[in-house]
Amino acid sequence: MSWFGGSHLGGPMGRWGGAAIETTVVSSRSLTPSTHGITLRKPTGFNFLPVQFTFLTLMTDQGPDTRPMSLAASPTRPNLEYGVRVSDSQYKRTFVSLAPGDTVVVRGSFGDFVLDEERPAILLAGGIGITPPKGMAEYAADKRLKIPVRLLYSNRTEDEIAYKAEFEELERRNPKFRVLHTLTGENVSKDWAGSRGRIRPDLLRKAAEGLDRPIYYLCGKPNMVSAVFDLLLKMNVLEDDVKVELFRGYW
Repeated sequence: MSWFGGSHLGGPMGRWGGAAIETTVVSSRSLTPSTHGITLRKPTGFNFLPVQFTFLTLMTDQGPDTRPMSLAASPTRPNLEYGVRVSDSQYKRTFVSLAPGDTVVVRGSFGDFVLDEERPAILLAGGIGITPPKGMAEYAADKRLKIPVRLLYSNRTEDEIAYKAEFEELERRNPKFRVLHTLTGENVSKDWAGSRGRIRPDLLRKAAEGLDRPIYYLCGKPNMVSAVFDLLLKMNVLEDDVKVELFRGYW
């Protein structure tokens, strides 16, 4: 009998629909010094929009633990991906320790933080909040969408840029996709060719240059999301043209 018995799957998932499906880990890797990613085998018939979230149940030392987790890959890709910022929580320690063949449980998909395929997109992310925008950018490339897609991605240091190689590949594949990086750390290398400092009006205007009423997809920690959301409103961006996904973190 599976250790993920149905009686263990209450808690945070109790009020959400959808079947709980067991699957296995394909790969597990460090993304940056402070973040970690896993790839799961996509269950047969598992569908989601670019890019929703699921509940992910892991077997920790204290028993099954379930958390909401944004997907980090397009539904066009063969597997499911997740990324987290590493911490000393029981759940995060278990996430980082996962190895190929380990069993987890996925329930979903949920959420309306979904790419509009008809309007230009500006993806705004900080840190590991990059996971849904990554899936959106992949989807736009894989489906050969006609819309321009711009990513403005903020991190403290260059080595904390998650999925950097993947974004470079997407830029090569999709001429309508462009990435703008900005670093907020105090000791950024003099060789750094990107922007410096937090996301601010001039960077937002640069990301939106030449686009006709884009949708802004804003994803990250609550303080970052709130600050950038306020900036957009002060720049006369309509609230209806901003979609928000908060990464509140957890222990």
